[in-house]
Amino acid sequence: MTSDPHAPSRPCADPSDPLGSAAPLLRYTQALKAVGGPEVIASLLPVLLKTLVEDVLRLDNALANGEPAHAAVVLHGLKGVLPMFCTPEMAQSIVQLEALCKTAAVAEARTAWPALRAQMLRLGEEVRVIIEKAA
Repeated sequence: MTSDPHAPSRPCADPSDPLGSAAPLLRYTQALKAVGGPEVIASLLPVLLKTLVEDVLRLDNALANGEPAHAAVVLHGLKGVLPMFCTPEMAQSIVQLEALCKTAAVAEARTAWPALRAQMLRLGEEVRVIIEKAA
């Protein structure tokens, strides 16, 4: 565990913990190594949070409107950024959903989307908590 004051603490079973007891999706130490320091992470986290919120809405709309090509473009962008910040399992979910969207498998993509959507929202919540702690 890093001694950085902005690093997330491990979630616990405490009911007052807004993130619950599940393992975190945000990999702070991994991101720290990838981008170069706490100051850089502090500047990137608000952008990451905004991106997550906006891209969840874009993906909701694209899949609801039967636009898998648009969803694939959004997922491709996420695939380039999120692996620096998230678990390998979440990154793999992005790759898999992008592949479904590229093959125009709308029904399958709609079935797979809720699980990734939940992960994206949870990652956003983890990022929000860190931003608030740093403020």
